[in-house]
Amino acid sequence: MSVRRSAVTVSAVLAALCTAVTPVADAAPTAAAEILNCTVNAAVTFSPPLSASPEATTVAIGGTVSGCLDSQGGPTAVTGGTVTATLKFGTLSCNPLTPPAMAPGSTATFTWNLKDGTQASSTITDIAVVDVDGAGTLTGTVTGSSTRLAGENLTTVLNIDSDQPILDNCVDVLLGVGQPIAQSTLTADAAFS
Repeated sequence: MSVRRSAVTVSAVLAALCTAVTPVADAAPTAAAEILNCTVNAAVTFSPPLSASPEATTVAIGGTVSGCLDSQGGPTAVTGGTVTATLKFGTLSCNPLTPPAMAPGSTATFTWNLKDGTQASSTITDIAVVDVDGAGTLTGTVTGSSTRLAGENLTTVLNIDSDQPILDNCVDVLLGVGQPIAQSTLTADAAFS
């Protein structure tokens, strides 16, 4: 009889312990460090042309997006696309002593070609640019109304070239031996995360 009572007591204790222990919740999945990475090749137009004097300048960018690595491997994965952007500066020049100052109203739109043959788009606002002397970083946020990557952040590392690196062209402009820079080209690594 004592063996039976012990077995009942141990069973009761184990049952009480099992019901008293709260299961540990699974940790929330962390966001991927990067969900889309592409290369941008684009034409750049400075209006008015980039000169030695700081002035309000609009920079128009238009080109292709290729070499995309998309964390979504399914039929809606991004394979490439196009980009158009209008960057507005309150002041911009070749003079390194005058840092560029963004003005309100800059936007960029990526039109994506998807693996399943359809298209989607991402419009970027809240754009900021740090250093545009031939290399710099552009950041922004994808609008909630975009059909792809809504709410994600864009970080683009820019490398702006023209006939020769833009830094060399700007040195010529500053020395008075070169013309203001009206057009250039851009290669950028664009990452959404």
